[in-house]
Amino acid sequence: MTIHSSAGRPAGAAFGIVPSSPGEAPTARCGASREVGPGCLVAGDPAGRRIILVHAASSESRAWTRLLRAVPAGQEWVAVPRPDPAPVNSASLLRGDPGVPAAALRPLLTLRRSRKPLLIGCGSGVPVALRAVVDFPELVGGLLLIDPMAEETARPGVLRRIAARILPPVARDSAAELRAMAPALDAVRVPVTLVQGKDVPDGLPGASFLEQRLTGCRTLTVVTVPGQQVLPAKHEAAIRGALAALVASVERGGA
Repeated sequence: MTIHSSAGRPAGAAFGIVPSSPGEAPTARCGASREVGPGCLVAGDPAGRRIILVHAASSESRAWTRLLRAVPAGQEWVAVPRPDPAPVNSASLLRGDPGVPAAALRPLLTLRRSRKPLLIGCGSGVPVALRAVVDFPELVGGLLLIDPMAEETARPGVLRRIAARILPPVARDSAAELRAMAPALDAVRVPVTLVQGKDVPDGLPGASFLEQRLTGCRTLTVVTVPGQQVLPAKHEAAIRGALAALVASVERGGA
């Protein structure tokens, strides 16, 4: 691993999580992860700092289950599939505005004891996480962006191979979404960590694109791991380490 740094139903109910108001009982319980909606997993301390992982699709949610088995004390982890507003036709290419699914995350951006939630975007979840911090800067404490230019259809796994046999393929053009957002990215002020494989295929700019445009963030850290992609089972230690360092950076900044 290589690291280098430079200095009336709430919308959230779509995920099976209804955010608590001050004084209300939290909706999740401590312990092992549990599925509270299609592809939405919750684990950890319901009163702790919320860590929201936005990944590609419901079929990918189980790939992150192992990480949710050991949530650090004082944190609640919520893994949700990218909340696209409507189903897409077979083999369609999505180049939509990530602001639409980012708005669906707004009810999940809950402050706990004045501690802001952190967002993790993975693959096609990266544009959504970035758009959420651009649209709601006062509600997000930091960003962890994994495989920023990876295409959803390129991600391997048993569940994906099974799903490919029975579901129409969906390709999201994350690179196009990020390029469309480029003018707004210098408004990001929170600490950002980028995690990607060392051997990114030719033609995918990867983290370098974001490094050149996230010029206003408080700190920018890039973590590279062996291979072309970051896989939760294979690179669990790197993901946990990157997140722990990001939480520490956010806490040093008082968020």
